[in-house]
Amino acid sequence: MRKLILVACLAAFTGCKDRSARTDGPINDLVDVALNKDGPGPNDQPGSDEPNLRDHNELRQRGNSAFAGQDFDQAIAWYSASIEAKAEAKTYFNRGTAQMAKNDLPAALADYDMAVQLDPKDASPLVNRGLLLQRMGKTAQGINDMTEAAKIDAKDASILLNRGLLHLAIVMYDRAIADFNQALELNPKYGEAYINRGYCQYRKRSFRAAIRDFDAAIDLAPLNPLAYSNRGNAYSQLEDYDKALADFSEAIRLDARDSQFYNNRGSAYGGKAEHRKAAADFSRAIELSPDFAAAYRNRGHAHHALNEKAQARVDFERALELDGASTDGIPREYLTKVSEEKK
Repeated sequence: MRKLILVACLAAFTGCKDRSARTDGPINDLVDVALNKDGPGPNDQPGSDEPNLRDHNELRQRGNSAFAGQDFDQAIAWYSASIEAKAEAKTYFNRGTAQMAKNDLPAALADYDMAVQLDPKDASPLVNRGLLLQRMGKTAQGINDMTEAAKIDAKDASILLNRGLLHLAIVMYDRAIADFNQALELNPKYGEAYINRGYCQYRKRSFRAAIRDFDAAIDLAPLNPLAYSNRGNAYSQLEDYDKALADFSEAIRLDARDSQFYNNRGSAYGGKAEHRKAAADFSRAIELSPDFAAAYRNRGHAHHALNEKAQARVDFERALELDGASTDGIPREYLTKVSEEKK
């Protein structure tokens, strides 16, 4: 049985030396949408061009085929027809998943509620509803759903991973780590659990423990650029900049379009006082993400260190336009003019 799985990725915008790391929110958007276990694969098609409106199984299969083709409106229409023919938990579950894919969260919630009501011994609707509740800002309720799902399917490591991610979302790192530990007991080769446990260790400033988890994740998935970038961030916090640079460079080799990797490598160069190289990486980050406030701020620091004050001022002003609340570390001489202009 497949579940929706969230994967948290450490994506720190580290400043130059002596500035603390900043992070994005730990939970990304949903990365996988699961059909009910009885749903067909993307190549499965109903047997006839003309639907039998009394055959709820055929109608659900048509919905699954439409879903596989990412035609979510058509999928919802077929699932609704199937429910009209016969209301089954699995069909409400699938329609809820399609509603979720469309970001119609209230409709998805109503369908998951019905799926849980009709089949309270199936963990899947509880898992998906738990993740949905987190997206709706009701994380505590989502954790309750994950706990109930874990009671139903105690051998599914992904449920514990997801509950850990919800604990992580409300900054309960110790509880998240406990969940990831349990997930790894069930599946010692669960790379996502290592990455997310490493993220928690990083947030707790246990950088060496974080590195061990990222090492394990890389051993399991050596082509995952985020694992290298995450480990590089931990090495940067330990001021082991050569290892950090090696990790960021490997992340860039694997994914040269991620602006955060360049920003992070630029910060490591800044830690080594190689400000010209740092500025080049920050510039590349800005090319890839023109509204990347941290990259402007970091490039401003690099220009300041190179005594290129006019260029530094331009970058700091742009950073403040994009993120006016973040002035930490910007030298006062650059803040004064910006403050006067805002009066």
